Amino acid sequence: MRVAVFAVALLAALGMIPVVSAQAPNLELMDIVLKSVPDGPVAIVNKQAISAQEFKDLYMGEVLRWAQLNPGKPVDDQTRLGIALNGLRMLIEREVLYQEAVARKLNIPQAELEAKWQEELDALKKAASKDGNEALTEQQLLEKAGATREEALAELRKALLVETVRESIMKDKGVTVTDQEVSQWYEQNRDLTRRPDMMHLKQIFVQAGKNIKEDKRAEARKKAQDAYDRIRAGQSFEGVAKAVSEGRYKDEGGDWGLLPVSEFPPFIVEAANKLKPGDVSTVIESEWGFHILKLIEVVAGEETSLDKAAPEIRRMLLAKKGSEAIREFTSKVTANPEALQVFLDLEKQIEARPDLQQKLGSETPAPEPQALSGKNRKDKE
Repeated sequence: MRVAVFAVALLAALGMIPVVSAQAPNLELMDIVLKSVPDGPVAIVNKQAISAQEFKDLYMGEVLRWAQLNPGKPVDDQTRLGIALNGLRMLIEREVLYQEAVARKLNIPQAELEAKWQEELDALKKAASKDGNEALTEQQLLEKAGATREEALAELRKALLVETVRESIMKDKGVTVTDQEVSQWYEQNRDLTRRPDMMHLKQIFVQAGKNIKEDKRAEARKKAQDAYDRIRAGQSFEGVAKAVSEGRYKDEGGDWGLLPVSEFPPFIVEAANKLKPGDVSTVIESEWGFHILKLIEVVAGEETSLDKAAPEIRRMLLAKKGSEAIREFTSKVTANPEALQVFLDLEKQIEARPDLQQKLGSETPAPEPQALSGKNRKDKE
């Protein structure tokens, strides 16, 4: 089940996800999606509004999550539009399912709600208190999220009701995955089930981007060289990283953790391939600045057996079939111009970007594209 919406705001408030707006003060004027959000609701489903703020919270949370899963890659306009379309579809689907739960007079017992809230709360406390930080109370967590306990419980109750209806619809439609389907997917996608080559690195990074003046770049180069000399003199790599590095994992001693080799820039992989576990590289210069690497370990990839891969394959196929079943069920609303009006005007942004039109048309699935055009469908008919 998805964590309650207010958790995104909470994690941002705690500094556990980067706050993009701090880097771009005029974000809503720059972001191709945010500048299309109306002052009023982004959509109305059977006379129930989906607020602009609810969409923004979901959209920004998904953008931040994408950025974390794709370190070093810019979140381009095509990606942002795809996230927006999928996010809008998710909110519309969620509202349709919630209305179905109300129509069926479903209820979440208070004891079950409280137990699930405690489970969510424990997970948030654990995340917020990582790295030895002082544990936060429930009230402190709620204050940082900008929500009351009643609001959090209401959001959680809605999420549980939506999940209950979702499971009921999947059961009614007989959504299952057979062993044969799992085996067939495995045979056709062996390359996807193979565990990739992995590398565990630590890094000291001194920033000096392309447009930096030469004297500033020279200062950055000296800072990196001084850091390297300190390590050579016997200081710990981790201690120097915490004191000097400007990288993302400075507070963890520059530790990137164990990651697929494919996630590292080629120049990092090339340098690391010359090291043995425990070795420290000399200063490496790149277009972004200066790097010092410490190789911890290399783990060779291997093919995953069917028995080991089967549970995850089954979950993936079940989720795909379930999404198709839910989309078919909700189409009775999304295909009805009297039931759904959408006011998120992405069409104007897409029309102004011919380079995105073909890509979005072929790569970004969006249910009921007429409904998601940014105009009331009744205006088109």
